[in-house]
Amino acid sequence: MGAGPRVLLAWELGEGLGHAARLLGIAERLQAAGCAPVVAARDPAALAERYAAAAIPVIAAPPHRSCFVGPGRFRAATFADIMGVCGYADPAQLATVVAAWAVLLEQLAPALVIADYSPLLSLAAFGQIPLIAVGDGFVNPPGLPGGGFPPLGDEAAPIWNPADLLETARRVQASRGVPQPESLPQIIAGQGQIVSVPRELDIYAATRLSPAAGPWQVPSPPLSAPADINVFSYLRLKHPLARQLLMVLAEQRIPGECYLHDANAEWVAMLEQAGIRVHCRPPPLREVLARTSLLIHHGGIGSTEEAALAGRAQLLLPRHLEQELNVRRVMASLPGVVTVRAGMRAEQLRRRLPALVGDVGLRERALATASRLASRQGTAWQALAQRIEGLLHFRLPST
Repeated sequence: MGAGPRVLLAWELGEGLGHAARLLGIAERLQAAGCAPVVAARDPAALAERYAAAAIPVIAAPPHRSCFVGPGRFRAATFADIMGVCGYADPAQLATVVAAWAVLLEQLAPALVIADYSPLLSLAAFGQIPLIAVGDGFVNPPGLPGGGFPPLGDEAAPIWNPADLLETARRVQASRGVPQPESLPQIIAGQGQIVSVPRELDIYAATRLSPAAGPWQVPSPPLSAPADINVFSYLRLKHPLARQLLMVLAEQRIPGECYLHDANAEWVAMLEQAGIRVHCRPPPLREVLARTSLLIHHGGIGSTEEAALAGRAQLLLPRHLEQELNVRRVMASLPGVVTVRAGMRAEQLRRRLPALVGDVGLRERALATASRLASRQGTAWQALAQRIEGLLHFRLPST
């Protein structure tokens, strides 16, 4: 490890490789500057080979369980419900997980915590270790003047009373003999939030006082338009609309490639027989986008951002609340992105999909959007480096 300050980077919530990749990029920059980064991951296996190659230690984040017992499916009204579901709604669990984090913090003795979607760690470090929250807009909501959070999408009744969640957090802190928070936003914000997406992708753009910092680095120029139609699908077969759409792509023999999280031999054979190449591992997205005319995916923030910066048209099929909110935001702010109704039937897709695949105007709007985004120079890394320097008085490169 480097001789500089030790920094703990962590993620507790969220699926996919986005959090692991984000923290890896930050850790590599910190390491190059002489810091000693350690990563606590919800899934230590995510990008394990790349972490090992970079000689960055990875440990498991203390586990937690969902506090939601129904009825129906969990759907947060505000970020307070997300804090509730991961532990704040259960005093015993919150105390246990925070205590586990406290042990790790004592053992590692970091000078700084960088938290990506980590509301439990944020409470464990509150008032004791400087903490910077990083990530996209969804995981970094702004606090409202009254101490609450903005609503997530349509108005809905909260699952838990935010005041009760705050009181639970305060009691846990009081039992530990450490500072108590005055609001839920104060817990997760730490000493600053770095929102690492272009403002067009920030679901809280309308209520955030300072705009999102932008991507982690200055974007590369948009990719040149591919000569031929080539659709890349990055989907989960468990999603009904994704299955229908893949069937239509195969039936109409639309040229393309795909990566399916839960593909089986039957689907692989059917798609490849139709001329659609099936990747057994997720290929580097930028590499695939160079030959892609339309990207079809579920609206994850990482894929959405990368395709937007590359200048590729996108068709989005959201699976859950976060992706639904991403889709609403980009549909309003990013020309070159489209979606289809969740209940669209196969015969409707058969009529709609060829028009989308062949839509030259859609592809041109996507390229124009990418050129606009690439013209901006501010980056999330610059914002984070400035924040770290202010807290630790440790010089970091700005690029």
